Amino acid sequence: MNWQVLTVGEAVVRGYLEKPLDGNHGEKHPKAEEYVKNGIPFIMANDLKDGTVDFKHCSFITENRAKKLDKGFAKDGDVLLTHKGTIGITAIMKKLPSKFAMLTPQVTYYRIYNGLTQEYLKCYFETDYFQKVLRMRSSGATRAYIGITKQLELPVMIPNIGNQASFSRFINSIDKSKFPATPSPLMPCQGAAPSARDLSKM
Repeated sequence: MNWQVLTVGEAVVRGYLEKPLDGNHGEKHPKAEEYVKNGIPFIMANDLKDGTVDFKHCSFITENRAKKLDKGFAKDGDVLLTHKGTIGITAIMKKLPSKFAMLTPQVTYYRIYNGLTQEYLKCYFETDYFQKVLRMRSSGATRAYIGITKQLELPVMIPNIGNQASFSRFINSIDKSKFPATPSPLMPCQGAAPSARDLSKM
């Protein structure tokens, strides 16, 4: 069997991922009056554009202010996923202009350890199937939201490294809007992939 189907939490336990984290909530969240012209990028959902992070137009905070925060320290190679308000936008953190970036509570980082590639995980997050699951499991009367605890329950399909590369190339070459919200049409790799019915039981 070339495919594993795990929850995000199981992928963390098995060493594929570090536990995902978002930015600081409540009183620790930096305020607009604390923004500076240059410094540590402070990444919001609308800074994720075309699969990358827009460092040119994002907000910044000082390094001293950033060091007072508890979490949300993102670095190059992290896969980002928006999870509040506008959910499901993805990007890979690349070419950081500083030591690290800070995330707002709208964005989660997924940091890969072993057995996954950043490009594969980003492409998987963009599939119709995953996007549908994300919407179904989000809550909120006025703004969609899926917190870290719920994100740990999301399904992750993990093929071998060779199949991950094939998957990524295929996803990047097609118009995904033409496919239904099931995983099988988006997986042109050798070996049987789990069915949508199996995934829906997770």
